[in-house]
Amino acid sequence: MFSAARITALRKSKGLSQEVLAEQSGVSLRTIQRVEQGDSVPRGHTVQALAAALNVPLDDLRDAPEPAETKAPPAPSLAAPAPPALRHDPEFLQLLNLSALSFLLLPLLNLVVPWLLWRTRHQVAHAADLGRRVLGFQVLWQVGCFFAFLLAVGCQMVAKRYFHTALPGLYFAVLGLTYAANALTLAYYQLQLRRGRLDLYRFRL
Repeated sequence: MFSAARITALRKSKGLSQEVLAEQSGVSLRTIQRVEQGDSVPRGHTVQALAAALNVPLDDLRDAPEPAETKAPPAPSLAAPAPPALRHDPEFLQLLNLSALSFLLLPLLNLVVPWLLWRTRHQVAHAADLGRRVLGFQVLWQVGCFFAFLLAVGCQMVAKRYFHTALPGLYFAVLGLTYAANALTLAYYQLQLRRGRLDLYRFRL
């Protein structure tokens, strides 16, 4: 078979650019680029034109034949059988991520549901890593919510003591902001999963 690496090496050894080789051989620049990148195998007129332009015989454009090797029969393996390969299931990974939205139904379900899914489908490729990432972020979110409400309580106490007034709607505002932050984060990383990215949830415990 004609070798892309041999053609590239011969062209460079002659001091020719791809453009010059295209002009001298009559082969289009795009074809030469595809051949050298390994996207196309030259045949017929193309390979003859390249050999003529490079001033080499056709055989110089071929791969060097590999020496035949006498392989000894494999020794019987005493190792334990390899574990079954993990299966690819991108739909399950998306379900695992979206399962954290269960916090909208009941607090702490965003930890329980992803954990149950992760443990029951651990044979899916990338499920273990994604499960840890989702749970790590949800734990961080729960801790953040605790301190956010603690801060709201402190603000209410300060307002009542020094300003003799309350801050109406403060707790509902904190609840809405924290829930919206979690839901939007899950939606963003769901989009990344659909695009095939797995490097998710960089901020997590």
